[in-house]
Amino acid sequence: MLGSLPPAINASMADPPTSIATDRLLLRPFQQTDVEAYAAIRAKPDVVRYLPGGGDTVKGAREIAEKAVAGFSGLWSEQNGPGYGPWAVVHRSSGELIGHLGLRLLPDLGGETEILYMLDNAVWGRGLASEGARAGRDYGFDHLGLDRIIAMALPENAASLRVMEKIGMSREPGLVEAFGLKVVQYTMRAGDPRL
Repeated sequence: MLGSLPPAINASMADPPTSIATDRLLLRPFQQTDVEAYAAIRAKPDVVRYLPGGGDTVKGAREIAEKAVAGFSGLWSEQNGPGYGPWAVVHRSSGELIGHLGLRLLPDLGGETEILYMLDNAVWGRGLASEGARAGRDYGFDHLGLDRIIAMALPENAASLRVMEKIGMSREPGLVEAFGLKVVQYTMRAGDPRL
């Protein structure tokens, strides 16, 4: 079993939990029953404007949601993926799915692990992205034994860049290309101070 883990994962941390709770959020692997709610979130132009494909993806939100839910779920299997991936984000007080957030291994970018998030605009401005991103960051360092985590966003996505700064990540100079976009990259190492 341990032979299938990415090299960045410490073998002594091979059985991390797959779901975690914060004060206001439940982060859990996606389930097929999440497709409808997730598609509704992805159908909002404001929510997807800074993602690859931007507003053009709104028309295909259902198909994108189906593929994403299946793909994100599959990442949690060590036979098919790295054993971790983006979680479905559920607001604990309402029980509603409000987006995705978590870690994703990027083999095409040198095996980096990125922290990513997309939340429904109905919950923006409440600190939920920062709360969840802190939990994802800690999961990566404390449970998976990652040495480094990156995050990326378009330079004009000020709210996303602020989340990266709030959790203690440092901006790298210049822009990098990822997913066909020129993006800002933030990084954090396991030993860096956590905010």
